[in-house]
Amino acid sequence: MKQNWRVWLCCAIFAFSASGVANSRDLNSRDINSHDINSLDILEESALSVSPQEGIALLDQFGLGNNGLKPEQQAKVWFLYGQLYEKARELDKAIASYDKGVALVKYLPITDVLIDSHLEKSFALYLQSNDPAVYCADRKQALIYARQHNNSELLAKTLTQNAFCYSEPETVYQGIALLDEAMLIIDKSENLNVHRKAMIYNATGSLYRSVGLHQRGYENFEKAYQTWQSINDIEDMFNMQHNMVSQAIKLADWDKARKSIEAQFALANMVDETKDLLFFAHLNAGRIALRTQNYQQAIFHLENAVSLEHTTKEKYFISSNYLYLALAYFKSGDAKKAAEAARTFRLNKRFAANMKAMFLKADAIIALDENKPVIAASKLFEVIDIERKVNQSVIDNKVVSNSLEHNSKIADFENELLANKLAINELNWASVKDKERINELKMSLFIVILVVLASIVLFLLFSRKSLKVRAQTDFLTGLANRGHTFQIGQKIVEKAWKKHQPVAVIIFDIDNFKSINDQYGHHIGDLAIDAAAKRAKSWLKKHDLVGRIGGEEFLIILENTNKEEAFNIADRLRNGIASQSFQFDDETVEFTVSLGVAVLSDSHTALTTLVKQADDALYQAKFSGRNKVYLAECA
Repeated sequence: MKQNWRVWLCCAIFAFSASGVANSRDLNSRDINSHDINSLDILEESALSVSPQEGIALLDQFGLGNNGLKPEQQAKVWFLYGQLYEKARELDKAIASYDKGVALVKYLPITDVLIDSHLEKSFALYLQSNDPAVYCADRKQALIYARQHNNSELLAKTLTQNAFCYSEPETVYQGIALLDEAMLIIDKSENLNVHRKAMIYNATGSLYRSVGLHQRGYENFEKAYQTWQSINDIEDMFNMQHNMVSQAIKLADWDKARKSIEAQFALANMVDETKDLLFFAHLNAGRIALRTQNYQQAIFHLENAVSLEHTTKEKYFISSNYLYLALAYFKSGDAKKAAEAARTFRLNKRFAANMKAMFLKADAIIALDENKPVIAASKLFEVIDIERKVNQSVIDNKVVSNSLEHNSKIADFENELLANKLAINELNWASVKDKERINELKMSLFIVILVVLASIVLFLLFSRKSLKVRAQTDFLTGLANRGHTFQIGQKIVEKAWKKHQPVAVIIFDIDNFKSINDQYGHHIGDLAIDAAAKRAKSWLKKHDLVGRIGGEEFLIILENTNKEEAFNIADRLRNGIASQSFQFDDETVEFTVSLGVAVLSDSHTALTTLVKQADDALYQAKFSGRNKVYLAECA
């Protein structure tokens, strides 16, 4: 005999309650048995009030195949599955769940769940791809249904979400028309939906952004932020600050950009650490640092975003972060790390196909790493062509006209909804001034392209030499970095062995360096490393090699230098650092170094062996009290 599903639901919920799953309200058999639709509401409330995994387990135990639900009710349960899988970051399962629900009801009279399933599926696809070509098909289908359905609130929601699908300059007027229609619906509604109003501002800002009206975009995103702030919707407030940062970067308004970053970190600290807000805060802080040429700060924030990428579902931004990191590494002189990050970016096969300029920048960095400057130049020329086409479409008269007309309607909409708002004076652009402005923009664009092309030619002429020097240099001290030190050092050792000449190596590091960082901060620690490097260089001959091979560790290679001479050089360096205090900013800091010395013997010894011997001697110097020089026993 088939079990009554409503009775089962009651039992299942009580069973989950007994096993430690907390429900948001007391449930009893009267709640479950009153009406089917109410029972599903209780199931939804219960499943969404716990963790996604617990909610999915509750739906699994409910068992769609073991009850007498109608197709619409089954579709509602599949819709709940989709929402929970979205929260659990299992987007493929979420999409499959929405599809199962749609398949049950798409040939029946149109219902809310059919429209909502298409809209939520489109959102999951957006999280996967950020590509309108991928996620907009379901939004457009939802709008076809919504226009035939008697639910004005749902129609306004569907119109607003569809507006995001018309962000190209040649189609933006269609998105604006949809927003105009949504405003009319909300204006006639007796109950103002704050979320709908904020979403219209958000969509309007997005369309303005797409056609290059970045100040207008910023203003509308700010209005959306203030609207969500009125109901303390933290995550949507954060999303608007994210959009405001993008517009502030486009406007080169760094004060606005930094204020948005401060707001983002503050909002991120208000939510659970498993949320992705902190990821986006670091991502955006990195973008600003990159644009303001603070490359080390950009790397710091973007690397933090990499460490937090597991908290977000938005694959597009995870991949984008690697491209920004590649650019930051490249501009700081680390071409190898730049290429690694660019290759990681290119691994995302689902990345939005309409972001071709981003692919080309990554490919140019990879081509330079593979010593293919001509291919790199070709990629950069393609980037310029794409940006030129975008700029030309942005200054199209039709785009500007439609955008301004919509802005007028937005102002009327605000005045009707909010009686306490001041009237907004609309901007009147005369057609003659428009044409003059457009001609000026075209001429400016032409000049910019010529300058960029000339810059690229110069870049290609000097980049190989510059990149080689940067790849061999430690960014903090200006000394040779670890790789270059070992590469050149091995050649020195080989040359000395062939000529039967002595060669010595000295390894030294700063004693108790951690205490310097702890007491004075990492900035003073970096200055101490730099000071030790400069002091070491001042004690050496011009042809001697000194490089930084670790955090506070240095390697010196001395040609034609015997054991006694090497020991004396090391001891003079030790005494020169120990006998003088250092002034860093307003801080006076004293520190010492310990040194280990090894010298090439008659046998053919590799540099790595000499370094190991010197490192063992350095350990003895540390072990015996620091601020000492030790010779390697087997040198």
